[in-house]
Amino acid sequence: MKLASAVVTVSGQRLMAAGAVLDGENIGLLKKAGIRYVQIYETAYQESIDESVFKDVLKRMAERAGAPVPPLPPVAPPAPPPPAPAALPGDEGLKREEARKTAESLRAKLQEDRARYAQEFGERYTTISYTLGDPIPRAPATPDAAFVDLLNVLVRNMTDKLIFERRIDEDTVQLLVRDVITELSSRENVMQLLTTAYSVSRYLLSHMVNVSLFSMRVAAEMKLSSAEVTDTAIGAVLHDIGMVLIPVGFWTTRRELTPNARSEVQKHPELGYRLIRETPNTREAWALPALDHHERLDGGGYPQGKRFEQLSVGSRIVQICDVYEALTSDRSYRYAKFPDISMKHILGSPDQFDREIAQVFCKSLGFYPEGYSVRLSTGEHAVVLSSNPKNVFRPLIRLLTDSKGATLDPDAQLELDLNHRLDLRIVEISNRRMPAAS
Repeated sequence: MKLASAVVTVSGQRLMAAGAVLDGENIGLLKKAGIRYVQIYETAYQESIDESVFKDVLKRMAERAGAPVPPLPPVAPPAPPPPAPAALPGDEGLKREEARKTAESLRAKLQEDRARYAQEFGERYTTISYTLGDPIPRAPATPDAAFVDLLNVLVRNMTDKLIFERRIDEDTVQLLVRDVITELSSRENVMQLLTTAYSVSRYLLSHMVNVSLFSMRVAAEMKLSSAEVTDTAIGAVLHDIGMVLIPVGFWTTRRELTPNARSEVQKHPELGYRLIRETPNTREAWALPALDHHERLDGGGYPQGKRFEQLSVGSRIVQICDVYEALTSDRSYRYAKFPDISMKHILGSPDQFDREIAQVFCKSLGFYPEGYSVRLSTGEHAVVLSSNPKNVFRPLIRLLTDSKGATLDPDAQLELDLNHRLDLRIVEISNRRMPAAS
């Protein structure tokens, strides 16, 4: 069974993400937290059944009953994949269709490369591949799913090539710039573009993708040049690549790191920087975020204790996006925090993070990002439809329930701009609802 929605405590911490498999370990964690009921998906897994496992059991049962052995029912074939979305009219639809076809082609090539790497590097490749995670296709209904799918495949392709072949294909970089960065850097609905971490131990690929989505959006919002936006986005893609060179057990532990483990993990910025710079045809601007994303403006970060004036703009952007994405995602030793709490941490730490960039980040993302449900001061619940550029604390919402918690009829679900309703305020952010504008 899988969770149909996230499990959240009354204090606002997410215990377990939607889609988590309810195995023995996760059920034990829920019991320990006092959770008695959860919502699960009704759809059964479409997995083939190993009939040999049951044949002897069925035979013995039938012999005891003195009846002939009943035949096993035929195994239902796996459900066909959802059809690809029809191309939209005009250039936008053609671009999405082209991105979808490119992602499919690259995914097939990626499988060939993986088989070759597995044969050549053996267990080392298996460990790194598991650490990164797979670029799983997204639901066609997701906004700009084709571009995000392409980004996932390109990131996995780029990291594999960098680690095992010490090279980056020029074609990969051109695809990344032309078909992804150029298309997505100006998208305002960044929250709905984000990928989902596949599991705690396979968090890395989705983290790198999400940080790159945030970073390219912030760089574009800051009116940086197209070359600077590109450098920032690629630097964000590669910022955590040094983690694959750290023994996986050090950073997937389910408890706080020991001093020894922390020392090992803190080597990843320098390892990543050297890996990128030792690869031909890479740029210093792509490597600096890897080296500097754990530095802080007051010199209190690592590995070199750099201060504000020693950090590039791209590094300062990636710092903020990396922290926010990490705080709002489940990690091996703690559960995710809600966006407003994470944003308060960043905005409230001007000695650590560039305040100007933090304000741009907050403005472009929204203090209450779209797709999250919120509780109002009246007791009503609503879903955030979009951030308000004039006031990030007063988003556009759609009412879902009345003050007593009763679900409203569709025609009664009013859309309200809280910037014009100063009598209402958000008092709590709760479970995410996707998509917000359905």
